[in-house]
Amino acid sequence: MKKQLTLIVLSFFAFKPVSGQHSQVMSVSGNISVSQLGISLSHEHLLVDFIGADKYSHNRWNEDAAFSKILPYLEEAKEAGVKTIFDCTPNYLGRDPKLLLRLSKASNISIVTNTGLYGGSDNKFLPAYAFSESADQLAKQWIDEFEHGIAGSSVHPGFIKISVNPGSLTEISKKLILAAALTHQATGLTIASHTGPAIPAREQIEILKQHDIRPDAFIWVHAQNEKQL
Repeated sequence: MKKQLTLIVLSFFAFKPVSGQHSQVMSVSGNISVSQLGISLSHEHLLVDFIGADKYSHNRWNEDAAFSKILPYLEEAKEAGVKTIFDCTPNYLGRDPKLLLRLSKASNISIVTNTGLYGGSDNKFLPAYAFSESADQLAKQWIDEFEHGIAGSSVHPGFIKISVNPGSLTEISKKLILAAALTHQATGLTIASHTGPAIPAREQIEILKQHDIRPDAFIWVHAQNEKQL
């Protein structure tokens, strides 16, 4: 029996194109025209590893096995009319640019990946350097991925993905949104922040406004978790 394709949209948002390239978005295969995006899944995770940053390694999964497991679902999505997938899995949670490129070519679906770090889940997925380095240093790494590719690959990020914990922003969460702000200023990439409740969302927007960044450069991911708007 053919698998049933179930599409669950967790958040509704649109990604802006890279600054200076007003009609293009950066996919894992390179720039594509906005007109080519077609039906897009805006928040997907093709591969996720919840082990935590302290034990994280790409050796924890077999790329060939992952490719064989994921590809049939992408082929079915393609049959359903999907043209583009925004993969929101950040670094230290299973982001695999080479696997995404391979899947994109095999399925003929455009895939967009990200730069940034995930600070939710009580910072479980943040590497040790995220606590010791400054926002400027973090942003420099993210900008480098944008300019030169991720982990020595030909894949460049098409947006910034961060995450903060619920409640008022902690110092590490403030650092992440500031690093994202600096990266946005240098690259034009939209910031998608796994946030949830309104308090940290509003505080992040205030930090962006302090750096003359318009709120529409910010995606409040999982805004549906806030019930008191």
